[in-house]
Amino acid sequence: MHLVIGLGPIGGNIGAHLAELGQKVYGYDFNQDRIREWSEENKSPAGSDLAAVDWPSVDSVHIAVRLADQVSSVFEALQAHTERPLTVFVHTTLAPADARRIFSSAPGSWRAFEAPVSGGPQGARHGTMTIFLAGPAPTEAEDKLLADISGRVFRMQSYGQPALVKLLNNALATYNLAATARMLNLAAEHGVPASDLFEVIGVSTGQSWMSDNLVDVQYDLLLKDVGLLRGELGSLPTGDLNDDVEQAILQARSLLGTDSADG
Repeated sequence: MHLVIGLGPIGGNIGAHLAELGQKVYGYDFNQDRIREWSEENKSPAGSDLAAVDWPSVDSVHIAVRLADQVSSVFEALQAHTERPLTVFVHTTLAPADARRIFSSAPGSWRAFEAPVSGGPQGARHGTMTIFLAGPAPTEAEDKLLADISGRVFRMQSYGQPALVKLLNNALATYNLAATARMLNLAAEHGVPASDLFEVIGVSTGQSWMSDNLVDVQYDLLLKDVGLLRGELGSLPTGDLNDDVEQAILQARSLLGTDSADG
């Protein structure tokens, strides 16, 4: 059985994909509405009490909470509820320093993997996301599990490196997103409909994955990762990832007449 802790966009969809593959999954979350909806949709048990988990049957634990302190709390809760060895994958995006600190606290009997992901909820739902992985050399069963939930795995040498690679990649994505939004806003300021420029960008040299997905991308998660990277490194290369990025994105979405303009 696979225990998924955190039934949000990433964890919930990882669990749903595993259930779809015929795997036994138990979902854990504090949000009772989320628990009910996820359980009904995936025909799998879920709850908010780790004492209810059948620990001897747990093959892997997938942690997909939002913050580093929450990951630390989950580690403590797991140790309080079972003394058996666990295989634990942490899909939360951490600051590199937090990753090193948290994984240094894992019991020696655990097989603990730092495993942040890229590809968003859709990638998690369809098993196509990219995983950045650090930890022990995966066993055959762990390799199969990783293949089931991802399209590609990049293996790193030490804890903290997956976090750094993920944050650098997402900072680059945010530069692209911010630049696209600001160009659309400039077009409108100078009398060119933003929708006209947006159509041009989609088939020309200004195109990027971020421009294609400007309307739907979860920019709040990107900005969170930018903040983590800035906190780790102290500063970022010269660019426009300042406090008005969110406003620029919202303004561009509004100019395109999308329903996502409220973020």
